[in-house]
Amino acid sequence: MGGEKDLMIYLKTIFSSDAEYPFLILNLLESYQHIDYMLICEANKTHTGESRSFGFDIEKMPAPYRDKVKYIALDVAENTILSPQNEGICHSVNEKYIRGSFVKYVDLHDQDIVVSVDADEVIYGHLYPHLLSEVKVKGALQLQLHQFFYKMNYLWKNNHFIAPSVIMASRYKNNFPMDWRYDGDLYPHIAGCHFSWCMPIGDLLIKMRNYAHAPAVREFATRDILENAITNKIYPFDLGRKFIIEELEYAIHSGYYPRSFLDNKTLFSPAVL
Repeated sequence: MGGEKDLMIYLKTIFSSDAEYPFLILNLLESYQHIDYMLICEANKTHTGESRSFGFDIEKMPAPYRDKVKYIALDVAENTILSPQNEGICHSVNEKYIRGSFVKYVDLHDQDIVVSVDADEVIYGHLYPHLLSEVKVKGALQLQLHQFFYKMNYLWKNNHFIAPSVIMASRYKNNFPMDWRYDGDLYPHIAGCHFSWCMPIGDLLIKMRNYAHAPAVREFATRDILENAITNKIYPFDLGRKFIIEELEYAIHSGYYPRSFLDNKTLFSPAVL
């Protein structure tokens, strides 16, 4: 698929909960024609350093597209630190190691390209040809996404999310561990959607205990707080932060969304639609 000898194109992401399957499917559908493999990486530790069991089930990915899915079970037990109260360690040690350790399982060549996203960051399929062309010139591209929060139609109007990256493998493959994100020239167009916290409340409560920001948000991890925040479009973690939500209509605002989402809304819980 890469079109050049020894050039492979990977979409690399992290799996950490069943609530992420719909987003993984969207990313697979959007990227399928443009990549060689989608690398789905799962670690045996959370970002806070707690032990967890491997649970990814490839049977939950659509059958016609599974041939490009490669699952990588990451054993990071000896390289992470139990740090439920220390967000700095969660980010600088655990999260970085989990995001970057896929290089130990893949034979990367210098000219390979890695599109590096978290599970809920979905890149528009129609932009892949341009992104892959541009990264060969720039070396790395940092992508900005529409930021959705709580629900798939809650657009955070005053906040573009910038983090996922498209990177030539030569940039990082010999520097370990690296985040494989937050790097490169800023791509000038909106490249997709970040569906942040767009999952049922029960799954959000689990996420708030396990992800790298857990020490900072743990006090807000109650059903009552989350239900109030979603209903009243409030950002409880920082009431001083400007949080302007526009509630979109899918038919009218279809241009914001990946085509795969509009065709597969039934993948998602009614609670987030």
